[in-house]
Amino acid sequence: MNPFQRDGRELEGRLRAARPEPSEELRRELTRRIEARRPTNVPRLALAGALSSVLLVALGAVGGISHAANAARQAVQVVQKAVAPQGAISVQGLSAGGDQYRPGYGWGDRNHNHTGPPGLNRRGGEAAPPLKSRRSPDKKARLVPFTITLTEQAALRIHVLAPDGRQLLLTQRGSKVQTGTTASQLEGRQTKTIRYSVLVPRTMTITLRIPGNLVRRGQTHTIRVIATDPDGNRSTLLIPFVG
Repeated sequence: MNPFQRDGRELEGRLRAARPEPSEELRRELTRRIEARRPTNVPRLALAGALSSVLLVALGAVGGISHAANAARQAVQVVQKAVAPQGAISVQGLSAGGDQYRPGYGWGDRNHNHTGPPGLNRRGGEAAPPLKSRRSPDKKARLVPFTITLTEQAALRIHVLAPDGRQLLLTQRGSKVQTGTTASQLEGRQTKTIRYSVLVPRTMTITLRIPGNLVRRGQTHTIRVIATDPDGNRSTLLIPFVG
């Protein structure tokens, strides 16, 4: 081996062994500042990339590119932990549909979410009497309208349970979600789970269409609504109705 190459590799090895590492205090301070000043309109990956680029330039000037790259990778890991909470979910594969995007109401927007599970309540509260189903105009199904209020964004999963606890098949076409004077007709094949994403926290009335031959007349069935917010927190609401 060329003596110059050997000396160069030895020097590189010494530099790598002696390179400084960012302190735990620096990483905590980065996390604190990000949480305090995190902008709501900047994508998380862009935020992490911008911070790592700044650190790369600054640290490269004082400690070499190798150290700067290593420190930048650690900084990106700190940023990712700070801006991406554990258990966060994304809304995908909806069988029914959801709110249309509005400026300022993107999924996970902190202006429309709070800590803890989403507030999920029915009209009349838990003491309200069971609802009553009604026959559909074509006489092939039973319709059950119910009104709920959500206090933050949530992905809804809706089931109907028979008196023995079995999940019943639901017809999405003919089911609808109404807010005020605006009604959204659901689409898709029959399913045991209707999914609907709510971007704007509010009160809404949901009407479920259930095949008539599955509903036991005069017996008590249960609508189960599960609401999961962008951070993965979950609330469950049970609403009884008579077939």
